[in-house]
Amino acid sequence: MNMASLIDKYRAFIIDLDGVVYLLNEPIPGARDALMQIQERGLKFVFLTNNSASTPEQYVKKLAKFGIEVAPRQIVTSGHAVGRFLDRNYETEGKTAFVIGEKGLTSELEERGLQLVEADEAGRARFVFVGMDRTFDFEKLKAAVVAIRNGAEFIAANADATYPTPDGLWPGAGAIVAAVATGSGREPFVAGKPNPLMVEVALERIDQEPSEILLVGDRLETDILAGIEAGVDTMLVLTGVSRVEEIEERGIRPTYVEEGLRALA
Repeated sequence: MNMASLIDKYRAFIIDLDGVVYLLNEPIPGARDALMQIQERGLKFVFLTNNSASTPEQYVKKLAKFGIEVAPRQIVTSGHAVGRFLDRNYETEGKTAFVIGEKGLTSELEERGLQLVEADEAGRARFVFVGMDRTFDFEKLKAAVVAIRNGAEFIAANADATYPTPDGLWPGAGAIVAAVATGSGREPFVAGKPNPLMVEVALERIDQEPSEILLVGDRLETDILAGIEAGVDTMLVLTGVSRVEEIEERGIRPTYVEEGLRALA
């Protein structure tokens, strides 16, 4: 099947950001052209990112700098997955939480009435949330470990050990999660990909049958596995983390493998 027919095969697309559309602050060649073609054909799409650092509004502004115009509703982050998990399992109003994370995560928690406490007050927190945090330090690690050992629920936005940049792979939220898990002796509930919670949110927003959707990502163990678990077709692009040889090593098989998102155009 050529790619011209592939883009016509689907009515909606779920697309990762880091490693697919851009690397840090550099757009990936051809990604904008593919997205413009999707928009011109009137097809639906949402972005699905495991990075919880930014809010949808911040992602909209970042994408606009690359000439990609979208609405906040077209951005689904692992922060949304955390929110969905809380809505299904906990009464959060007025409960205390210590957060290792940035605005994209904290805003989701505040919307649910959680009282976010500082490190020096974290010892008796009801929840500990961990996501990407570029100001992570020993004091935050210590506060999280103490709170979890005192009985706090341990919830991670995602467990990606790295994320792709023009300089190579940088440490991701998973590196921070691993430090907290090691210190606390507890493993977290991970809300982000490969947990299909995020894909569920995306499916609701585009309102199409799974058979009509293609999920595009650069990481086998998160993006592609989440799509497989959610019952949608998947396309691995090689502009980010995973390599072709890993498909057999990991036993995770995408529906398609392409050099980049530009293949759609």
